[in-house]
Amino acid sequence: MPVDTPRIPAICRALLLPAVALLTAAGCANDPDDAQAPAEPTVTATVTAPVETSELPAERPAADAFDRGNCATELSGQDISGDVQVRDGQTCVLSDLAVTGDIDVYGGGRLEARNVRVTEDIEAEGHAFVLVTGGEVTGSIELDRGGEATVENVRIGGDLESEQNSGPQRFEGNTIGGDLECEGNAEAPTGGGNQVSGEREGQCAGL
Repeated sequence: MPVDTPRIPAICRALLLPAVALLTAAGCANDPDDAQAPAEPTVTATVTAPVETSELPAERPAADAFDRGNCATELSGQDISGDVQVRDGQTCVLSDLAVTGDIDVYGGGRLEARNVRVTEDIEAEGHAFVLVTGGEVTGSIELDRGGEATVENVRIGGDLESEQNSGPQRFEGNTIGGDLECEGNAEAPTGGGNQVSGEREGQCAGL
């Protein structure tokens, strides 16, 4: 004889369906096999860009490092503002430049001036050696109580004077705006071909 299964009212079935769905979802969420794997740790890398450094060039001496108060070197093509002084034991070699001022050569000093323009005088006293070749001296050249001296092919605005020198003196091919004066030298100066606007005197009368 068939057993009658009690019928669940429709309203109860409507309430049961959401409950079953919730239970099913809860069961899936609690399934250990479905658990999410732990997140891998995040690694942060810091990259520092290389900084370019340029090596500074070796410091070079400045052009104005020339010591005009103690000229014991060679200088060419670099004009000098102010007086140049050559002292005992120093050899000063100047070429192809201008000196705005005097050149003073003291006892024991040596001067070589090649194609140099001097706006004032060249004065040497007690010098060991003086060579002035080419160029121009606006003032005078004075050579007193020194050693050997040669002045050649120089345009001199003032006088060329040579007095009481112990070494040989040679003056040749100069253009002299003033006088050519020589006296008391151990040897009479040699040379010739000088154009002198003033007087030729003493030991240089024939030059």
